[in-house]
Amino acid sequence: MPMTTPPLMPLGYILANALSSQPRRCSKTLVMSILLSGTILLSACANSNVSLAGESPAGDTQGADSQEAEVPTPIDEFAPESMRPNGAQPYDQGLTVSQVEIGGNKLIQADDIRDAMATRPGALYSRAALQQDLRRVYDMGYFTDNIKATPVATSQGIVVRIEVEENAPVTNVNIQGNSIIADDELIGLFKTQTGLPQNVTQINESIKRIEKTYADKGYVLAKVTAISDDPDGSINLNINEGKVDHILLSGNRKTKDEVIRRQLTLEEGKIYNETQLREDMQRLFATQAFSDVRRVITPSAHDPSKFDVTVEVDEKRTSALSLGGGLDSGTGVFGSVGFNDPNFLGRGQDFRSVFSVGSGNLYRNRQTQANARTYQFEVGWSTPNFLGTDNAANTSTYGRSLASFNVPLAIERRFGAEVGWSRALKSHPHTAFNIGLRGEGVKLREGGSDSVLDDFDISQSVRDDMLQGGTYAMLTPTIAYDTRDNRFDPTSGWLNTIGMVGAYGIGNDSYGTVTVNLRKYMKISEKATLALNAQAGQTLLGDMPAFNAYRLGGTQSVRGFQEGGLGIGGGFLLGSAEVRTPFPFIEQISQKAPILKGLKSAFFIDAGQVLNQTSSIKSINNAFDRNTLGVSIGAGVRMTIPGVGPIRLDYAIPIAGGGRYTRRFNFGMGQKF
Repeated sequence: MPMTTPPLMPLGYILANALSSQPRRCSKTLVMSILLSGTILLSACANSNVSLAGESPAGDTQGADSQEAEVPTPIDEFAPESMRPNGAQPYDQGLTVSQVEIGGNKLIQADDIRDAMATRPGALYSRAALQQDLRRVYDMGYFTDNIKATPVATSQGIVVRIEVEENAPVTNVNIQGNSIIADDELIGLFKTQTGLPQNVTQINESIKRIEKTYADKGYVLAKVTAISDDPDGSINLNINEGKVDHILLSGNRKTKDEVIRRQLTLEEGKIYNETQLREDMQRLFATQAFSDVRRVITPSAHDPSKFDVTVEVDEKRTSALSLGGGLDSGTGVFGSVGFNDPNFLGRGQDFRSVFSVGSGNLYRNRQTQANARTYQFEVGWSTPNFLGTDNAANTSTYGRSLASFNVPLAIERRFGAEVGWSRALKSHPHTAFNIGLRGEGVKLREGGSDSVLDDFDISQSVRDDMLQGGTYAMLTPTIAYDTRDNRFDPTSGWLNTIGMVGAYGIGNDSYGTVTVNLRKYMKISEKATLALNAQAGQTLLGDMPAFNAYRLGGTQSVRGFQEGGLGIGGGFLLGSAEVRTPFPFIEQISQKAPILKGLKSAFFIDAGQVLNQTSSIKSINNAFDRNTLGVSIGAGVRMTIPGVGPIRLDYAIPIAGGGRYTRRFNFGMGQKF
């Protein structure tokens, strides 16, 4: 409404009215002042400690005026009713805030303080609202609790004057106790505060960021244990990074302590790292000696600033005499007997032995594959810490007799022995180097009838060349990079290998090869995984014999084709992509049938091509009409059986490179890759 200035009144009359109306609103007498222009002002006195005149400090609602604090001050407290213009309302511009003034600030902008307040020019004056504004200004964190508010009534409205006292400015940040993370990285978390008044809220946020920075790197025990400030504005922080005092073991009865400790890269006297210990526990679990591995962290009894880490294990019965059987695409219906112990004598060594007999290749092509039973045996031993060192060693001997997948209608017998050595490269995490020495003899004999060979128009001299065996001494260096989260059913990480074979022929030609295998696993949703695989191999020197040549087609390469159905060669290219995801509603169903919990579906595409065909290899591929290129798509089922791993059934449809060697169903143990 329009502003009407009341006429000037005698000083005594105004003073008398002021003294009679104001004492209940302020503990001090109102001060009357007369400006040169003749306008009369009434100035309400103010006190300190974040409060208004006559009120308790900020946040205290127990004062005598708390019941009327919500009521805006009426105009008759500044002038009697007789002085109001005719028709004036109980509230007019006499109680409207005309201006908010800020004083005492040096580093914090006045506009920033005004932005924190609800009181604005044009709003009705309220003591309760101004009291809350003082709390908001204080909560900005830059000021002491000595904040003053002075509301001054003028003929133009009320001028609210806020007087603040800034905290000492931050001039420097000193950090002690850090050894893992550099000073610059931690001090950088305070860069927005340097040069501004100390702000408790922001300092606390920076402390949280320091601890989060440590936690993100795996140092979850690191805490800021002390904070202080100096008169010159320096902030001093002390960090306890969480040093390990003792590593204790619990639960191992059969397994010797040194077997567990060898798997731990976490060391006493070092800073605790959760990521590091988690990887240690995964290695322990992968030994198959334990059904569960846990860790317990407690303050050290000897030094409360340090921590004791207890590794708890639940041992499982590892030695087992097994009688079993099954169905496999390569060996057909088979039975087996064996003895295995992955924690042999409690030393973390793996002893294995197995002998199996099978009916022969399932769905064999009678025209190109011999009708022969399979016989296989293997005895092997390995230790992850040979002679107490960080080197792993293994040895094995084996023998196999089966219908050859590389040479059609031939029966292949192999006998060999191997020793190997491997070591993790500590300078390159997740990387290991392996080198093996293998001696192997291979013999081939005829498994096809003369009539079948006549159908393919193969001369005896050519056939004799196909059936040549050989004896070789092989050196096999390999380097592997493995970041998979699970060895049996990975959902993230890489598994990359580069391997070479240098084969010295004993009475045969020598040769050398290199093979590259790249695998990538990634989650594409909460439960679905995309698995990618690219492989390539090439002969570097000499000519590979047909029985050892690369082959494509079958359960482990291009599904939808028989084993070796796409041919053999001195080189190859192979790619696969597979999406693995649980069946819908499997979680609800598995509550009644827990074995179904590991049931998954898979959708895939495979593509491969045989390369570098020597004359002898090419004669085999041509004679038996093998296509050297194939592509297939399909779907499958995966069932993870505890203690065994995944078994799979795939149905594949060839979309390129078909012919007589197609096979829709594929059975196998473990994932294809």
